[in-house]
Amino acid sequence: MHEAQESRIDAARALFLQNPLNRPVLYSILKACSNESWYLDELEAHIAGLDEFEKATQPPYFLIEWLVEAQVLDSWEVDVEGVEITPVSKEGLTEDEIDDLVAATVYRTNAAGEAILDEFSPKSRLAESLDLHPARIDTYIEVLEFCAEERSLRELDGLLRGRDVLMDGREAGERPMQPSVFVDKLAAIGAIIFKEGWVITEEGKELLESIKDR
Repeated sequence: MHEAQESRIDAARALFLQNPLNRPVLYSILKACSNESWYLDELEAHIAGLDEFEKATQPPYFLIEWLVEAQVLDSWEVDVEGVEITPVSKEGLTEDEIDDLVAATVYRTNAAGEAILDEFSPKSRLAESLDLHPARIDTYIEVLEFCAEERSLRELDGLLRGRDVLMDGREAGERPMQPSVFVDKLAAIGAIIFKEGWVITEEGKELLESIKDR
């Protein structure tokens, strides 16, 4: 990996770690722009419609620009026909003429952004826990499947209370883990989200399929 790309990844990693409330939205922006290019107005509307955006602390444009500044999200200007406007295109034009030429800004996740997507995907973030505590895998699967419908914390507590898995990693005589440990872990990695109750996200559905195939 080139040094410049490593620097981009380091900057984006710091951005993600320092902004836990915005992290799910930042991840969703990179993911959306991984598959296709987005015009600014369409991307802002997409972000505003995300369930994760309810807890974000910044408007969509600022979150987009954070990723651009971290150099994990590429952006370029286009004219009314969607043709990229290059520095050569602007040569000899006044500021007003340039403003008239630029119709929109387009965004696309670059290679460094793809690396961040891999690093912060629910699958990657849960992998260490699963490797350290393989006995918990079936419980994570069960919680994710249970959250196919919105579930209250009381319902989740009732699902897991008294399970042997709550003693996983504990010595005899120690108090068992709280069932909320599983909920908190899945919420932290973006696999479930609280709306009217805890419900699985699209990333959580992908995670569920991946760990069921382990």
